[in-house]
Amino acid sequence: MSNGEKKEAWPWKDEYGDYSLVPVPQEELRSFTSIFYVFMGVLACIAVLWGGATLGLQFTLKEALWVAVIGSLILCVIGGFTSVIGGVSRCSTYVNMRYPFGMIGSQLFGTIIAGIACGIGWFAVQTWLFGIILHTLFPEAPWANVGVAAIWGGILMMTTAIIGFKGLAWLSYLAVPFFILIAGVGVMIGVAGAGGFAGLAQLKPQTPTTFGIGVTQVVGMYIAGGVITADIARYARKAVGGALAWIIQIIVFQVYMLMGAVALTLATGAANVAQALLVGGAGIGAFLMAILGQWTTNDNNLYNGALSFNTWAHIKKRNITIIEGLIGTAIAAYVGFKAGVSMDPFMKFLTLLGKILPAIGGVLIADFYIYRWYKKITFKERYKAKPGMKISLFNWVGWLAMILGTVIGGWLVKWGIAALNALVFAAVIYIVLAIIFDAVGVKIELGEHTINEKGV
Repeated sequence: MSNGEKKEAWPWKDEYGDYSLVPVPQEELRSFTSIFYVFMGVLACIAVLWGGATLGLQFTLKEALWVAVIGSLILCVIGGFTSVIGGVSRCSTYVNMRYPFGMIGSQLFGTIIAGIACGIGWFAVQTWLFGIILHTLFPEAPWANVGVAAIWGGILMMTTAIIGFKGLAWLSYLAVPFFILIAGVGVMIGVAGAGGFAGLAQLKPQTPTTFGIGVTQVVGMYIAGGVITADIARYARKAVGGALAWIIQIIVFQVYMLMGAVALTLATGAANVAQALLVGGAGIGAFLMAILGQWTTNDNNLYNGALSFNTWAHIKKRNITIIEGLIGTAIAAYVGFKAGVSMDPFMKFLTLLGKILPAIGGVLIADFYIYRWYKKITFKERYKAKPGMKISLFNWVGWLAMILGTVIGGWLVKWGIAALNALVFAAVIYIVLAIIFDAVGVKIELGEHTINEKGV
């Protein structure tokens, strides 16, 4: 091999683990199958089945299918765009956010979207749901009390998250086939209970609601994952591969899993998925669903959360994972002891995420695809970090667009889908302001920070 053909040396030092602050090196890139299975490992969780059960209480079989498809298509668009960003930059969502929000903004909004919402918030919710399912299966067992099960379950779920990406892929290979089977069992129980597909299609929901609310629920259920897909897609060998993996698992398998829970709930009338499976005679399946589903999803919650905390807490990712896991477990136990099996905390949490998080993704997408194009930066060079490069401390237009997009789209506008409204408003506001101020010579980026070889 000639000197001109030699591979360029990797200029970074991964001091904090799992390439949390630096680009993923070429030798660590994964196949499409590996990326797809990790995404599926996140999807294979109780929340998506519980979300489907919620649709089963509000829509007929045909209506629920349309709601699931439209909501999933919106998630395909959002997650597809952010996946490509990760595939191009090879960096995590929180490093990529340095460009539209500045160094300080990436630390703040990255912590909100993944550290708090996913690493602690979703981890706590999923751990609490784990406790509910164990209590449903074993109502008399002291160890299956909702709060008690949340404590030992949360501690158990921290183990493979500490391993990192390889641990997530390994566990996902175990959990994903089982969840596909459980969704199929839900359909079969629903069909059998209704006397066939024709009978299932004629069943009426218990609490009908509007189409827009249903779509909002589907989008809100996975909007956090849709915004931070770069955390996984950065490992894809081809940028488009991560996006394709995300889109397939959403439009095919999310719709499939949602409809499995819809059929189950329509036929049994039970919104509690574990209870519905018990009624249908699949008790052992419900137990395995609780273990595998919560484990894979909460591994990803802790993993993504640790990546965001690493942007400002420069300590080992393993230690961050343990800290956020213990905090999330404590919250889950508190909610478990106080709320028990009531689903009110779950619905309020989804609504809040659906209003706050999409605007961050809207600004990120607008900056990468439109503003960087306007600035004549080639696609392959966008968000390419290099040791010694300078980035801003504060992008005030990004902050303003995120705040206005959240307030207008999430609270002031009463029509349409709140999550989509917030994302679109934030993206439009960012592009309009950024281009206008750039044209008149007003700086949108303030301060300066130099990145060293550790990504700090």
